[in-house]
Amino acid sequence: MDIELPAIPAGILTLLSVFAPYVIAVINRPSWSPAAKKVVAVVAAIVLAAVVMLFYYVYTGDVIPSWPALILLAVVVVQASYALVTRDGGAKYLEDRTNSSGGSDGVA
Repeated sequence: MDIELPAIPAGILTLLSVFAPYVIAVINRPSWSPAAKKVVAVVAAIVLAAVVMLFYYVYTGDVIPSWPALILLAVVVVQASYALVTRDGGAKYLEDRTNSSGGSDGVA
């Protein structure tokens, strides 16, 4: 099985996926369960891959032949980036900081 990914979309997706945990940290709430946070992270990675593929299609008119591999790449890089780099590098701090609205979690 030969998987062919165009270099430009794969590179852009990888670069954006490294920084995606910061955006995911803003979306997540401390009161959510770890499973819910994981679902948000996976959905965000899939949306990111879809946006990159859509941009590539609009720009070039070519459909990426191995789009499932590109989606898998996004999910793996986002999860690895959080686990290895951004968790201690500020994503956890950003999640706690952006969601500390007096403990009310936005509910009146």
